[in-house]
Amino acid sequence: RPDFKAEGDEAKHVKGYAFKSDTVIELLKGLSLKFQDELIATEEAETNAMNASELAKLARGNLIKAKKDSKKTKEDEMASSEEDLTAAEAAHTSTSDDLAADSKSLSETESAWSTKKSEWEERSSTRSKEIEAIETAI
Repeated sequence: RPDFKAEGDEAKHVKGYAFKSDTVIELLKGLSLKFQDELIATEEAETNAMNASELAKLARGNLIKAKKDSKKTKEDEMASSEEDLTAAEAAHTSTSDDLAADSKSLSETESAWSTKKSEWEERSSTRSKEIEAIETAI
């Protein structure tokens, strides 16, 4: 093929390139910055949510442990109270039995005292009559 050479004003015949993508490139840069900001915000939110979840999990674990400890303490107190109740009931039964025995003993003692008193009065009356009779006879 032959080599053609343009004669005349070449600049008039050559169209210049006009860059028209300035707004598109700025738009893409803006979107890139927006996406990076959103990514950072999303990662921060996710990290915060994970931290909050871990803290809540730890708090629940501590609460469960505290409740178990409280339950154990209350069970120990209940066992101690039941032992005290059993001891108190035994003491009450013993005291009631002692009262019954003492009441029976008191009743028997009062009966014996009453009998002895009447016998004493009878003997005293007999003695005083004997003394009176002896004095009359003398």
